Amino acid sequence: MAVDLEAKSTKELETIVANCERLKRTSDPIYIATKGVLENRLTGDFDMEKTIKTILEYGRRGQFLCYKDVADASGLEWSKSRRRVGRHLDSVCIFTESKTWPLITAIVVYKDRIDTGEMGAENLKGFLDAARAAGRNIDIEENAFVRREQRRVFDWCQREH
Repeated sequence: MAVDLEAKSTKELETIVANCERLKRTSDPIYIATKGVLENRLTGDFDMEKTIKTILEYGRRGQFLCYKDVADASGLEWSKSRRRVGRHLDSVCIFTESKTWPLITAIVVYKDRIDTGEMGAENLKGFLDAARAAGRNIDIEENAFVRREQRRVFDWCQREH
């Protein structure tokens, strides 16, 4: 019998997600579907598919992108969506990790840092928290981990996409 995730409360969806993450079952279809429904409720109109497509396009070109680029990909006005973009990118990070892709959100940085790809303090914290939530082990110094993941994203995008 199929589960009607739309009929579940936000709290029930959060419980399903938390249980799957605790049990390290983030590749299960129920986790992916639940995460998607929860993502839509919590982040509004962001479109995960469009975000992923946009990040992959930038990755193929070997370019970093900024948070506003993510909002633009979903056709959202930046001033109304900027507070929700972090949560959306967390969901993208967890989703792509469940597909055994690199953490593609590693190439999303502050607008004033797209030339270097360096992450600001909040950007770095958000990315590392999402990486940990996705089950990744930060096995080296944090900035080195980010740089390594950024290289993986660019290499993978150019090779696979």
